[in-house]
Amino acid sequence: MFEDKRKGKKKFIVFIMGLMLFIAFSISYYINMGTENEANSFNKINENLKVPESLKNFTKVDVDNVINANEIAIEEDFVLNEHHKINYVTSFTICGHKIEKTINLPPAFTGLSEEEFMKNNTGWSLAGIDEDFITLTKDIETYCPRHFIIGIEGEYIAIYVYNDNGEKILKEKTDIIIDTLTPEDQIMLQSGIVADTEDDMEQKLEGFSN
Repeated sequence: MFEDKRKGKKKFIVFIMGLMLFIAFSISYYINMGTENEANSFNKINENLKVPESLKNFTKVDVDNVINANEIAIEEDFVLNEHHKINYVTSFTICGHKIEKTINLPPAFTGLSEEEFMKNNTGWSLAGIDEDFITLTKDIETYCPRHFIIGIEGEYIAIYVYNDNGEKILKEKTDIIIDTLTPEDQIMLQSGIVADTEDDMEQKLEGFSN
């Protein structure tokens, strides 16, 4: 009788263990199925959110074409009118100074396109253009008109300046004779002595006259 009770107890334990294994397997199965379904749903959402190739091609190609077409239209439609002003900026590379001069648009330029306008301003570069101003720039490898160049004119010391176009112009011929100067001073004058101000020029001339 005691043996029967022990056998019955063992069967009960085996039954309980089997039941627990079955429950654990079932729970694991349903968890895996749920995770797989969630992953499939997420993948479907991602597929729906993808940008169609047609839209991609539009952003890369069509938008560029629209921008280029607008730029061409602006260039073709742009003409100068009487409200424009021209700002001329000349840079003198030796001294590093700039001279700016702003003028009203000459009547002869009214109605011209950008290309036609630049043909009438040879030697200048277009730096900017808008509804009010046209800015042109030019570099000249000389001193600006603010400086004085002490040099030689014939047998005398002379004063030169550069104009806005970089042309050297005789400003004044002094009464100081070159032959009265030392050979060193004559060589310096042949190369040209730069005076940054009028006072500086007067001082240098006094040095030659003593």
